[in-house]
Amino acid sequence: MSGLLKALSRFERTVCIIAFAVMAIALMADVVSRRLFATGLIGATEVAVYGMIAVAMFGIGIATDAGAHLRPRFLDAIFPRAWRDGVQRLAYATTALFFAIFAGLSAWMVAESFVLGDRTEILRAPVWALQSMILVGFATNMLRFAVYAARPGLAPRDEVEAALEDIREEGA
Repeated sequence: MSGLLKALSRFERTVCIIAFAVMAIALMADVVSRRLFATGLIGATEVAVYGMIAVAMFGIGIATDAGAHLRPRFLDAIFPRAWRDGVQRLAYATTALFFAIFAGLSAWMVAESFVLGDRTEILRAPVWALQSMILVGFATNMLRFAVYAARPGLAPRDEVEAALEDIREEGA
């Protein structure tokens, strides 16, 4: 399972780097075109938006992989310490379910766009291909959190949680 997480991480980072580069190049080319020729590049902003969508969707996994995701901590003290591992596992499973539901809804959206033959306004690119980024983003995160639910030891710990754990242990 560790290998699966590493492969997901490598995939997400690669996609994010490429998408960010495409987004930046499209926007810079548009700005240069506006300065030199007094007109923007047709479709440059559309390309940049698609790059931003990819960065956002795959960035979720990168943030989670780094332990940098935001998590509400105000409920941590409600459950007894002995329940912590079970509650954490339940949280991972619930998050995996959340991503699975949205991956399913995304698959429905992609299939519908494919059947209808929807295309983007400017570049006339097939919408389903672009929406697939959303589907894959949700699916990779569903896999990640399913692995965390099965093997919580593989989940990253963020610095705040580690510091809080140290404080709790010192007080005990």
